[in-house]
Amino acid sequence: MYGHPTTSTPNLDALAASGIRFTQWYSGFHVCSPSRGSMMTGRLPVRIGLAGASWTGGVFDADAVGGLPHNETTVAEALSALGYATKAIGKWHCGQQPQYLPTAHGFDSYYGIPYSDDMGPSAWDVYHNKDRPPLPLISSTSTSPERIHIIEQPTNLNLLSPRYVNESIAFITSQSALNISWFLYMAFNHVHVPDFASPTFCNTTKRGLFGDALAELDAAVGDIVQSVVDAGVDNNTLIFFTSDNGPWLIKGAAGGSAGLLKDGKETTWEGGIREPGIIRWTGKIEGGRLSRQVVATYDIFTTSIVVAGGQIPTDRIIDGVDLSPLLFDTEWEEKQRKQQQQQQQQQQQQQHQHQVEDQSSSTLHPCLYHYKGTPHLNCPAEHPNCPGLWAVRCGNYKLHYVTSTYLQPNNGTFENPPLIFHIEHDPSEKYPLLASSDDYKTARAWIEKNVVEHQKKLKWVPPQMARGKDPSLAICCTNTSVMVAAAAVDVNGNMKNQPCVCNPENWNVFVCQGPPVPR
Repeated sequence: MYGHPTTSTPNLDALAASGIRFTQWYSGFHVCSPSRGSMMTGRLPVRIGLAGASWTGGVFDADAVGGLPHNETTVAEALSALGYATKAIGKWHCGQQPQYLPTAHGFDSYYGIPYSDDMGPSAWDVYHNKDRPPLPLISSTSTSPERIHIIEQPTNLNLLSPRYVNESIAFITSQSALNISWFLYMAFNHVHVPDFASPTFCNTTKRGLFGDALAELDAAVGDIVQSVVDAGVDNNTLIFFTSDNGPWLIKGAAGGSAGLLKDGKETTWEGGIREPGIIRWTGKIEGGRLSRQVVATYDIFTTSIVVAGGQIPTDRIIDGVDLSPLLFDTEWEEKQRKQQQQQQQQQQQQQHQHQVEDQSSSTLHPCLYHYKGTPHLNCPAEHPNCPGLWAVRCGNYKLHYVTSTYLQPNNGTFENPPLIFHIEHDPSEKYPLLASSDDYKTARAWIEKNVVEHQKKLKWVPPQMARGKDPSLAICCTNTSVMVAAAAVDVNGNMKNQPCVCNPENWNVFVCQGPPVPR
């Protein structure tokens, strides 16, 4: 989760050293679109219709009909109402149509690739899907949100990180000079397959293309953070750094590594949802801290609004919590630990179940609910009432109702009885508790009591991914989304005479060819 023997991330290391590094930070989901929508809204993906087109999940494609619903309030909308200038840069992946882009959800402007860099042909990834036109780089503004400006199609990924950095620095510098409060959402396309690295970073690490891409991301982070310092607003800027999901292990070394955590992306094992998390605020948050508190990416929503002086929406359930007590009180975690010890000592003569429950009575999140997909949607015949909720973490314990692996992420194994792990003792999820043990029985009863209460408050909302795809909705610089299949590729595998290509020169740019690296 943090570091690798063959990688080097000096700027991220410095960011962590100057703030708080979290070891139990969870994403809102195991794949891109749902986790990003969750972060934007502070709500579980299942509450906002982004839990996927089936009970096993899913994301928005390049020609998605749906997107992030407009009846949801994003952190950008909340901050914009407080007078903040807002900008989104990079990967969005919550709908590619104008009405779903960042500029329709509270951001003043947007610049980036609206989905993953593997969701459109480029010099780095040539394939023939009629619903995926060449990879576009676009921009839009809130003054004309219905219009998309296509900067390049296909885009040159060698230039992407420098462009993102320049856009970030220009925004930070201009707003700071005008003494305007600002909110920047900088979402890198690194480090997603296909890994790409510009000539400056190509073959500069021992970790192959993934390491080179990570080095490029790290340098970009350093440049952006330095621009905050140069603008003179470092003491007034709260910085979050995290990821959307675990490594894509099916892609081998190119997909990343989960280290000691089990499995990866597309699963609800720790390797699929447990992420790095760093928070820094120079002068406000004491640096060099390590937190083992269980937190989640959707806490960014709540914490940002509270710190900015806003009000959290009260007309809906918000799953994110305010991290301020933890961030600004260096003794907060120690106080919680002592309080927990005192409670346990007071109850030594009481039932063991109470001791299990009290272990999380002082935590920010009593339980985290890990959905794999939308409940009861496209269920297998043998399980017509298939759950979307596959795993739950309460306190030190994590329960799995259904499991899968990255090799077969859509083939769920129904665990009967459910598996329960003591995550604090066994983060690799190797040793489930014996179902006959007292620990198992009391932990299961306590967790399922929480699940029942959680599900009572869960309302059905239309699943956006289930609205399907429409090639006519794909972004296309030549106003056509009809893709040419094999005829569009010459004998060397290069794209030619293809609709949606306004920058044919970008088929023949430099592409870093790193050596194969064993995991």
